[in-house]
Amino acid sequence: VGNRHLARVRVGGSWIACDLLTVSIGQAPAWQLPCQAGGKVGYDASTQAMTITLPQGSVHLAGAVAGTDELQDAIASGRHAAAVALSRLGHVMAAEPPVTPTSVRPRYVQPIVADAKGRDFVDFDEDLQVKDLQNATKDGYREIELVKRFTTVGMGPSQGRHSALATARIVAEATGRSVGEIGITTARPPVGPETLGALAGHHEALERRTALHARHVALKAAMKPVGAWWRPYYYGDASSAEEAVREEILAVREGVGLLDVSTLGKLEIRGPDAGEFLDRLYTMAHANQPVGRVRYCLMLNEMGSVIDDGVAYRMAQDQFYVTATTGAVARVYADMLFWNADWRLRVDVLNLTGAFSGLNVTGPKARQVLKALDSDIDFSRDAFPYLSGRDGMVAGVPVRVMRIGFTGELSYELHCPSSLAPSLWDAVMAAGRPHGLRPYGLEASRILRLEKGHILIGQDTDAITTPDELGFGWAVSKKKP
Repeated sequence: VGNRHLARVRVGGSWIACDLLTVSIGQAPAWQLPCQAGGKVGYDASTQAMTITLPQGSVHLAGAVAGTDELQDAIASGRHAAAVALSRLGHVMAAEPPVTPTSVRPRYVQPIVADAKGRDFVDFDEDLQVKDLQNATKDGYREIELVKRFTTVGMGPSQGRHSALATARIVAEATGRSVGEIGITTARPPVGPETLGALAGHHEALERRTALHARHVALKAAMKPVGAWWRPYYYGDASSAEEAVREEILAVREGVGLLDVSTLGKLEIRGPDAGEFLDRLYTMAHANQPVGRVRYCLMLNEMGSVIDDGVAYRMAQDQFYVTATTGAVARVYADMLFWNADWRLRVDVLNLTGAFSGLNVTGPKARQVLKALDSDIDFSRDAFPYLSGRDGMVAGVPVRVMRIGFTGELSYELHCPSSLAPSLWDAVMAAGRPHGLRPYGLEASRILRLEKGHILIGQDTDAITTPDELGFGWAVSKKKP
């Protein structure tokens, strides 16, 4: 009896005040994990208890689960199991004999006492009584698995841990068979399987390297993890880190710099509805975007908050090349697939983030460096205006070039297949040497973008930042349907 919690119980004709009621279901080994290791559950009629047998392997039982009742027997069985396990690993151990229990206490055959009103419960999860199991056997369900499915015994949260032994005994008595013949049903979670990662060893964080990693190391770059990627923080000795960053910034402002931007997300959108698809995903209008032009992309969530940005280069009437931030590309790609599964537009989305690498050539002398390379692309001011894109060959490498800025200086991004990125890097470095080209790292890049006022999503924004709060109202088209 009680309201929000137990207050008292009636036993016979007496009331006992209490706040906890436990139910004795007899003794049974915790067989769930041993069974997952290939063990089998049996029944020992002499002790009237369940037993577990395991095949020869790397799992060994000890203590009460192995059938020992006395403390000294449990300790001895633990020593024996440890010795066997260690010897299998190649350790020389003193022999520990198998344990023979000094005493075994038989369990009760019938743990349920009949109630005068028939309220003799077997499974408290499912509110099942003895008569429910007996009726199942009378209806022809004599096998324990069929009894389980007919009555739902053992299907509650405890998954048979407090009802399996009693159920087996009741079904055995009702069908005139032994408990060993009846057996038990398969146990389900909360005892679940281990993950393969846990079994294989310690958890290892994902590490990704760009195709230019070896080039950075050769230039004595200080490599640091940024998310999953290893990126050059600056180039030079650690003792001169501040001076190295300063020189990298000056190289970009006064000459020309080279940055590895391979970690940026790269997505290709193909299909007759590619423009409409981007119109629905981003705030700018892309359906009317001319071929060969690049437009800024701003992505919002359902609340109108900024979650990512990038650029979209229209390569053809039915083809766009879209960039995303390093940390958000996986989410953006997943969102594209998710929404198109609903919209059913005629587009294909391809994630090229790992397949393509990117180099950013930036600074007042950037155009001179690119013109010095063997290329079929005209890098002149009139032929290649700001926010334009071109496809062609540079130093024998097929590239997608976009004239976009991140530093406030004249900038070109060259994207190419990752397998050819080292060759393109070497060619740009060689062409830029007469112009004082210097590779620069992440720290210089961050300072350069701060000086320009370029935002970083997630660093300069939070979960509720809107385009207007960023001063980016211009990036939200008011003419799209």
